[in-house]
Amino acid sequence: MAEAATNFVNLILGLSGYRLIETEQMPADDKHPQAYTLMHMEDEEEAPTECPRCHSKLYKHTSRQIQITSSPIDGKPVVLDIRFPRRRCRQCGYVWKADMQGIDDHHKMTKSAYVNITQKALVSTFDQVGLEFGLSGNTVKNIFLDFLRDNDKKLHFATPVFMGIDEIKIRKLGEITVITDLEHHTLYDMLPGRNQQQLKAYFAELPDNDKVLWVCSDMYRPFENAIGESLPNAKWVIDHFHVVMKANEAVDAVRKEVQSKMPAKQRVKTKKGLAYTLKTRTSRLTAKDQSRIRYCRLHEEYKPLATAFDLKEDFFAIYEDYRDSKDNAREAFAEWEKRIPADPIYDKFRELAKTVNNFYDQIFRLWDCPINISNGFTECTNRLIRENSIKGRGYSFEVLRGRTLYRKSNIASLLADNKTAIGPLIRKRAPIFYLEGTSPDEDTDVYDAFNDDDENDYLNNVQEDNDDFDISFDPETGEILEDNE
Repeated sequence: MAEAATNFVNLILGLSGYRLIETEQMPADDKHPQAYTLMHMEDEEEAPTECPRCHSKLYKHTSRQIQITSSPIDGKPVVLDIRFPRRRCRQCGYVWKADMQGIDDHHKMTKSAYVNITQKALVSTFDQVGLEFGLSGNTVKNIFLDFLRDNDKKLHFATPVFMGIDEIKIRKLGEITVITDLEHHTLYDMLPGRNQQQLKAYFAELPDNDKVLWVCSDMYRPFENAIGESLPNAKWVIDHFHVVMKANEAVDAVRKEVQSKMPAKQRVKTKKGLAYTLKTRTSRLTAKDQSRIRYCRLHEEYKPLATAFDLKEDFFAIYEDYRDSKDNAREAFAEWEKRIPADPIYDKFRELAKTVNNFYDQIFRLWDCPINISNGFTECTNRLIRENSIKGRGYSFEVLRGRTLYRKSNIASLLADNKTAIGPLIRKRAPIFYLEGTSPDEDTDVYDAFNDDDENDYLNNVQEDNDDFDISFDPETGEILEDNE
């Protein structure tokens, strides 16, 4: 019987050096929000008989009895009531205390429960974990944060060679800088704010910062100084999405100008029919979309829209058709800039050309990069972080960062004292971490990589199904017809 009790303590509770005395089933009370199992135990550590200070005899002293949280058994919370012996020296006043093996005295729980709560808090709400362990949701949150603070210095991700940087605005938190590893499509870190001094300090303290060779971001000029001063071997390259996105914005500007001169009904029909078609890539145009573009070419009132569509497509082609030659890409841009008509309706395209000239080296440096670098993965990560922040009902930055960066495999690496780990992978169509209403996979660290198809959708910035934005033209008169669908 005694052997069975010892095996239970060792195997089920994950403790050694304790004796199980008896077990009780207890109802909910002021300290415990639901019924729980109470296990009475005592420490079996052999107490010394001699004082280590003065070598006098040690005498029995009042024992210490504490209640601590353990991991649940059979779906019910478990509380351990443990008595620890103490010894006291009458000569010098020294008090011997047991080592409390496997116990986190600060949190009043077993060390295994401390880790289990943290891991479960990654994939469930704090309230859900609290119900499982017989704790309040706020207590679980504090345990989770304590674990992050205790171990933050120990968790190191491999410094990215190809780094992505972007900012995200979160309600109540403000701007957050998100840093990714673009080579492995993993998240690297998050930090509050994005001012130049913060970035300089962060990059200067980055482990192995000399290994960062390429940094991809938007056209935020302070990035250049922070990268140049703190990352000695890094080259700054402008993410091409943020450049070609301006071509779509220019198309919209032309469309709005054309629409502004139309009667109200025609203006609405034009917007419904052409707003997305004009931003759709040529390769993705449906037969209906192609007929709309042809109509624009044939009718004077709509010709500026066809011209804007062609300018947009030709600008995209600089990246797509001349990827193998930086010189040819530069020449293609120069020719494209010359083809912008003088009419003020195309001023947004001239602004785009000015932007390219202002960031000329950083934009065309893309052609020197050994991989097809893009911040599409970082943008995808930002979207998921924002969505999960909303679902989490306003996490603090510390909680949001912790639940984003710490995965089960990362914690396992940390506990195994591994020096580095791969950052958390982001599944292409799933949350970074799981919240109420989601179905977490047991192996939450095996994700599908963000692939080329996802990046193409991101770069094209189009809606594939345009049926909700239909427009019909009379083939003879060229007039816009009412929808028949």
